[in-house]
Amino acid sequence: MKSKTKIMDTKIKRSIQIGGILIAILMLTTGSVSACTGFTSSDEETVLVGTNFDWSHSFNVYIHFFPGEEGKYGRVTFELQHSLGEDEDFGPDPDWIVPKQGMNDQGLFYDVYLAPYVVPVNSSDKPIFTSDDPDYYRFALWAYCLAKCATVSEVLDIFDQYNLLAIAELQCFFVDKNGDSVIIEGDEIFFKEGNYQVVTNFYRSQWQPPYPCWRYNTAVDMLESMTELSVDYFSSICNATQQTTTVHSNVYNLLEETIRVYYYKDFEKSLVFDLNEELAKGERRIHLGSLFEPEDNQPPEKPEAPTGPESGNVSTEYKYFCKEASDPDGDRTMCLFDWGDGTMSNWIAPPRIGKISAEHNYTERGSYEIKVKAMDVYGRESEWSDPLSVSMPKNKIINISPLILQFLENYPHLFSLLRQILLFLG
Repeated sequence: MKSKTKIMDTKIKRSIQIGGILIAILMLTTGSVSACTGFTSSDEETVLVGTNFDWSHSFNVYIHFFPGEEGKYGRVTFELQHSLGEDEDFGPDPDWIVPKQGMNDQGLFYDVYLAPYVVPVNSSDKPIFTSDDPDYYRFALWAYCLAKCATVSEVLDIFDQYNLLAIAELQCFFVDKNGDSVIIEGDEIFFKEGNYQVVTNFYRSQWQPPYPCWRYNTAVDMLESMTELSVDYFSSICNATQQTTTVHSNVYNLLEETIRVYYYKDFEKSLVFDLNEELAKGERRIHLGSLFEPEDNQPPEKPEAPTGPESGNVSTEYKYFCKEASDPDGDRTMCLFDWGDGTMSNWIAPPRIGKISAEHNYTERGSYEIKVKAMDVYGRESEWSDPLSVSMPKNKIINISPLILQFLENYPHLFSLLRQILLFLG
C-alpha cells in the first residue's frame, strides 16, 4: 500500500501534469487552434465582459449551473469535455472536464487564456492547488475561486496562497461587479488601467506596443472609440474578433447577472440567461449546441467503417482512421471511436488535411469490433458505423543470443524443457 505522503506527492505531481495536459489539449500554438479573446469595460451603472471561445479541435462545450450551497456561491461554468484516458492514481477518466469561463451570483467573472510556457518562480515555496471536490475539477484554482470569492481582491488573496506552476501556460482573467479586473500571468499581475482591459493569447509582460495580436488591437480600437457602453456594442466587438474557430461568444452583464450567448459565429441569434433564474431550477449540465438547434436539423449520416490494422499485439499502440461523416444540413461534425473493449476515444474534429485518426492499445488478447459515430455542432448523433473487426493475440518475440543457441545445440534434450517454460510464460 502506498503511504499517504507518497500518494500526496503523486497527486501534486499529477496536478502539474494535468495543468500541462490542459494546455496540450487547448493549445498547440497561440494561433487559430486556441485563440480566445476577452475584454471588459465599466461605468457607474454597467459592468460588461465580452468573450470569444476559439477552439478548432472540438465543439463539445457544456453550460453547467451550480446552485449555491454552504461555503459555495451559485455559479455557471462553460466546460470543455475532453478525454485524458486512464490515470493510475485517480482511476479511469474518459471524460475529463476543463472549466473555461463562468460567473457567480456575486457578480464575479473568470476566464482562462492559453499562452506560451513560462514558469512562475515567485511562488515555488507554496503548495500547488489540488482538491478531491469535483466542483473544483481537481486542479482548477480559478473554478475554486468562482465558488469561494466575490471580488477580484479575494481572488488575489487565494492565488497568493498557492504555487502557480500548474498554470505556467495560461493566464487568468477575473472581473467583479465593482468594475475591478485583473490578468494573472503567474508572477505578473496586470490591473485594469482606465475604463477597459483586453486579454488574448500573449503575455503583456513580454511585449511592448504594438502588440502581436490583431484581435487584441481590434478590441482596443473599438473600446477606445466606444460612445455607449452596451451589450449590443460588446456583441459587435465579439463579432469583429471572431475567427473560423470560434465556438461561442458571450457577453456578461455583471450587475444584472445575465449572459447573452451566441453560437458558432451566428450573431443574428442569441440566448439570454438570467443566472439567478437558472440557478433556481437546480443543478443542470446542458450541451451548449443543443440549445441552438434548428427545428429541422437532421443528424449526421451513418459514417463509413473505420480503417486500420486488423491484427496486432496487446500493449501496442495502433492508429485507426475514419472519414468525416456527411451531414444533411452541411453542419460541421466530429467523430467518436468505440474500441470494443469498453472504452471510447474523445470526440475528434476532422483535421484540415487528411482523415480523422485516433490511437489505441488493447491490454488483453481477444477479438474486438471498432465502430465510429458522428455528432454535429448541435449535439445530434448519427448511427454507429459498421464495425472493423480486429484481433489482438498475445504474441511474444523472444530474442535468443548465439551463446544460448550454442548451449542448446550441445544439450539438445533441454529443448523440451525450454518449450515447457515458454508455454508456462504464455
